[in-house]
Amino acid sequence: MNPLQKLRQRWQQRIADWLDRRIPPASQVRLDRHNLFIFPSRTGWIYLCLTAAIFLLGSNYENNLVLALAYLLFSLFVISIFHCHQNLNGLIAEAVTSPTGYAGQSLRFAVQLQTDRPRYDLQLSAAGGLGEHLPELQNREQAGVTFVTSQRGWLRPGRLRISSHWPLGLLECWSQLDLRQTGLVYPQPLLCDVQLQSDEQLSADSDATASPHQTAGMDEMQGVRPYRPGESLSQIAWKQVAQGRGMVSKEFMTPLPAQCWLELHKTSGTTLEERLSRLCYQVQTLEQQGVRYGLLLGQQSIPPGEGSMHQTACLTALALYENN
Repeated sequence: MNPLQKLRQRWQQRIADWLDRRIPPASQVRLDRHNLFIFPSRTGWIYLCLTAAIFLLGSNYENNLVLALAYLLFSLFVISIFHCHQNLNGLIAEAVTSPTGYAGQSLRFAVQLQTDRPRYDLQLSAAGGLGEHLPELQNREQAGVTFVTSQRGWLRPGRLRISSHWPLGLLECWSQLDLRQTGLVYPQPLLCDVQLQSDEQLSADSDATASPHQTAGMDEMQGVRPYRPGESLSQIAWKQVAQGRGMVSKEFMTPLPAQCWLELHKTSGTTLEERLSRLCYQVQTLEQQGVRYGLLLGQQSIPPGEGSMHQTACLTALALYENN
């Protein structure tokens, strides 16, 4: 790291520490003069420069009409300071329930904005996220910042920036809010075969070396489906083909035990992330089929169950798993 990067990092850290003291993290924040900042925008700086040029021109030629125009333009700027600040003053920002999603998908951190009078031109943004714009806020409405996730685990958006350029765009009033929001990113589901372990097999293998596992039960024909190019000829339902139903393939179903286990060390995959993604897909599949399933992740064990709460517990364990 070169000296310039070190200096920039130290400066950013000092700014972050100052913001933590000035605007402490809280799930609900009321905007006021203690946590609002206001400064001329780029358009405002150009406006001030043109106003100064008009003033100098009027002074040089002793033209009262030109001087009056300069005073009028500067008066509009001063009045805009009050209105721009009041547009955010008193606004209440509150964190909404922390979001969850899968790696590779977008995660939206929503903020509930509440006001007792109309507000205009509100912008919510954050570093690395896609912000949203509210042209007008009458009573209560949500705005959010969306992040594209790349890996599992906790996702923290950092400080959210709420700002406004109303009424003339000459100034920007803003605040940096830490609403203590944290999102949870599950592994990206990866299509695979469901690899199950029954309670009897789990007991038999508890003192033995793990071996490749096969799902209990014999494959039973469930029906037929359209033929997919590249499938084995033995998969084709020739009886149905002879009846003139076209090229169709046999579709088999493996009977599932009433209660089973999913194990990390018996899940195929070249990397840990790939195995966790396969387990994520299997959890989704078993939940859709209404099968009671448990999850074994190293020393962590989740007893068999079913339902949305059980699925969330399993997905959370997959998202936060660390290979110690």
